[in-house]
Amino acid sequence: MLSTQFLLLEGDKPVPLGSRALELLIALLERRGELVSKQDLMARVWPKVFVEPANLTVHMSALRRALRDGQDGRRFIVNIPGRGYRFVASVEASGSGN
Repeated sequence: MLSTQFLLLEGDKPVPLGSRALELLIALLERRGELVSKQDLMARVWPKVFVEPANLTVHMSALRRALRDGQDGRRFIVNIPGRGYRFVASVEASGSGN
């Protein structure tokens, strides 16, 4: 992931992902392993704007699809119902970004 370029890569190929879903990923990675509340995520992605919780659900689903979360037994994001989300996968930093 190249957060400075707002780009998610799989190998050397860009993964299509909207800016809000990518912002969710960055927020989760910054607090990797910790429970991040839905309120914290919504405040981060939609600052100073009221949005319905369904917006978070839609963009989190897009993020999970892009990561292929749950496929082949791989888990990246765990939902704690009513509370928030946790990024649980290990992450390798590359020399070209985060």
